[in-house]
Amino acid sequence: MFNFRDYCSIKKATLQLSNRRCLLVMPWSATQQRRLGFEKELLEKYFRGRVSWINPTGDTRVEVRVTCTNDKQYTLRVYLPSDYPNSCPQMVVSSPSSCLRKKNGSLLSSTSGEDHVLASRDGCTQICHYNSGLWRDDNTLYQVIMKGLIWLEAYEAHLRTGESLCRYLQEM
Repeated sequence: MFNFRDYCSIKKATLQLSNRRCLLVMPWSATQQRRLGFEKELLEKYFRGRVSWINPTGDTRVEVRVTCTNDKQYTLRVYLPSDYPNSCPQMVVSSPSSCLRKKNGSLLSSTSGEDHVLASRDGCTQICHYNSGLWRDDNTLYQVIMKGLIWLEAYEAHLRTGESLCRYLQEM
């Protein structure tokens, strides 16, 4: 006998009650699931053991622990939009768990073209890594993370020298 609740759990779907009806909410299409599988393999290939998927069947985020050339460690968090890969994901520096500070002590928490940052998200510095109008659906999370790592290297250089981040970064 077909059991709707078993079907939902097998498909890792969410049941949602709305007006006394049970609705099936599938956050990722079959095409998106295949794409995310490819993305997971690619990230694990280059960041083995340093990748965490948060809520992979819903409001999905990916965290990758990275190390700069000076051995300083950070965690980058990528927020996947519901229509990924058609829209550009957002990325923050989630560890440390507060907005980063410039050499002069000011927070990197508001939009700045010079610093390549957007308004903070979840209390963390948000990196401007792609112009969302130029995002293409064949861009990968690996590319996003690598741009985050490049930004972090520029940030570390800024902390050492006091030079503007834009001195170390071209248009990303």
